[in-house]
Amino acid sequence: MTRKSRHRLIVLLFASAFATLMCLSRDANVDAVVSDNGFSVRGELSQQEKPVEQVRKNIQVLKGLPAPQIYPVMWFIRDSLGVQCDYCHVKQGPDLDKGWSWESDDKPQKVRAREMMRMVLDINKNSFGGNQAVTCYSCHRGTTRPERLVALPTFEAFVTRPDAKPAVPTAEQILDRYIKSVGGQDAAAKVKSIVYTGNIQRSEGRNSAVEITTKGADKYLSKLTTPQGTVVQGIDVGAVWVKDNNGPRPLADADLEQLRQRIALYGVIKIAEQPAQMRVLGLEKMGDKDAYVIDVTSGPKTIKKYFFDAQTGLLLRITTIRQAILLPLPEQTEFEDYRDVGGVKLPFTMRTSDVDAFSAATRKFTDVRLNVAVDDSVFKMPPK
Repeated sequence: MTRKSRHRLIVLLFASAFATLMCLSRDANVDAVVSDNGFSVRGELSQQEKPVEQVRKNIQVLKGLPAPQIYPVMWFIRDSLGVQCDYCHVKQGPDLDKGWSWESDDKPQKVRAREMMRMVLDINKNSFGGNQAVTCYSCHRGTTRPERLVALPTFEAFVTRPDAKPAVPTAEQILDRYIKSVGGQDAAAKVKSIVYTGNIQRSEGRNSAVEITTKGADKYLSKLTTPQGTVVQGIDVGAVWVKDNNGPRPLADADLEQLRQRIALYGVIKIAEQPAQMRVLGLEKMGDKDAYVIDVTSGPKTIKKYFFDAQTGLLLRITTIRQAILLPLPEQTEFEDYRDVGGVKLPFTMRTSDVDAFSAATRKFTDVRLNVAVDDSVFKMPPK
């Protein structure tokens, strides 16, 4: 198997376990799998990680940024400008994994990009108390040249709008309704294991069959079948491992609490925080639906937003925003096609996305079974 094929297998594995991030699997502290173009499936990592200037050449603005975050930050900038990596960086050949001279300053666009990064950092520091109020996307909105003139004719400025805003429930009321909408606390507590069977759809035909098994809050098994082979990932309490064509091996430095949060996305009740921790932001439009939005700070640099269908109470979306140097890194999971399974409601479609377009995926499940007898041994790493 080529390095490129192995790389894509690992990408598929971590995306199947909800990576947003997140950059795939940014919730997990996992071993880095880096190809020659620098792409890494490594995510939100421990405080022991080296700053990027110690592992990359010619870092001038983003000093202090944890090395694994450099590509998510670059992807955010790329998406904000609507360009590809070679807009700023020198690419000397057509090969996907080779030919990049990341440290080169030969392109004037890269020099200009540094100036813009410094400008954004200065604006946020001097005008917004260090909060990330302004990012590249604030002005660019998918273009390399921000608009400086208002479009004519102007929008009618004096449209009469109702002053009264609709009453919004409290966080406790929103969560209570959500729990009732999926079957209730008692019904959810009776679910000891869940087995999902279906497929994952990605761009460029990178599709795969998937079977996901969860048991309790700390046991998880994902089996991906791809044209290149089978990849299995297991989580057994705090032990995380992967098995692919190279055999089984442990994945290091897993953060147990973050992994439990990821496993919870496959559970009946997907929210662990208490109402007292939450803030109601109001009512927003999601397509043709109205959604109540609440947020919670789940870490020193992490904010989660939950979107609930105002009509049914069901959870529609979770957005996780992790603060990095220069800009925030968003990840999103959407839940659709809720169906009744044994007295509880579970989504049969889940969509995940983040700043890396390569990682966006749609999981469509054709079968979901509850309380399947699953021996704990299946979650343990097989012998080498």
